[in-house]
Amino acid sequence: MMERNSHKKFRLAIVVLAIVAIASLVATAWVLNELNRVQNSRLLVDDELQAMHAELATVEIALNASEELVESLEDTLSNLQVNYARLTTGYGYVLRDPSYQEMKDFLKQDETSEQEYVEVEYICVDFTAAVKANAAKEGIRCALVSIEYYGGSGHAIVAFDTTDEGLVFIEPQFDWEVEPEIGQHYYQCVKPPHGHYMTEPDYDDTITRIIVIW
Repeated sequence: MMERNSHKKFRLAIVVLAIVAIASLVATAWVLNELNRVQNSRLLVDDELQAMHAELATVEIALNASEELVESLEDTLSNLQVNYARLTTGYGYVLRDPSYQEMKDFLKQDETSEQEYVEVEYICVDFTAAVKANAAKEGIRCALVSIEYYGGSGHAIVAFDTTDEGLVFIEPQFDWEVEPEIGQHYYQCVKPPHGHYMTEPDYDDTITRIIVIW
């Protein structure tokens, strides 16, 4: 009887040991699997880090190239500024075409039209020259316009090539706009503001030629 109990205990011990061994094997397999998974994850992270380093190196190369380009452009700009200064030295200004409103504002503050017309001493060409010179001082491009009449006489006015309204002719003695046209009387081409008018001269002012001089 005691011997039979001993055999049972021995078998039970073997079963327990077998179960423990199997559990150990399963646990070991799971641990090894987790280690492999972690190692694979680490390899992926390493690959991503290497790719990031490679991309960073590419960005650094592009950044260096951009910095060199900026330096080159700065040198070019500096040279252009020097050349620009050389070109404009002695002039004191660079002329530009005004907008229509800028032209009107300039004429409003310009005092040339307040001058008195004096035969021989201060005539149309003097008004024209004064407006042209004053416009240049403001950096505004202004043309001298020579108008020839039938019979050989003539007249002088100014013109502005406005950026929004195109070429606009101005009678500098009054700052009135003019729409000169060959074959028409000059006094009829002047467009005075409301309440003003242009009188007909005692000579033939039919326009035969218009010369715009910038």
